[in-house]
Amino acid sequence: MATPTAVHTPALASSTSISDRAFRVFYALAMELEQGWVPVPRIAAQLNMTSHQIRLPLAELRAAGIVERERRYEKGATGRPTWHTYIRLTDDTTTEAAA
Repeated sequence: MATPTAVHTPALASSTSISDRAFRVFYALAMELEQGWVPVPRIAAQLNMTSHQIRLPLAELRAAGIVERERRYEKGATGRPTWHTYIRLTDDTTTEAAA
């Protein structure tokens, strides 16, 4: 009898040639799908990484057309305005219309 495992096969990574780390970012973002735009630090915290460590995987996902980003000029924790980056999965209707 085979025992079930909790390892997710990166099927998306093999079809679009993205790295394993980019697949992990994609998977974490997919879990937040209902939230819409998600702040980058939230995704980084879920993966036990910093915002800087997920820059390259996010760039891979953006180049593949899987993720889109939005930058907002908002007040930070200190009360001073700063840029915050939000990401979300691309809408299927826009990618189908482009194809």
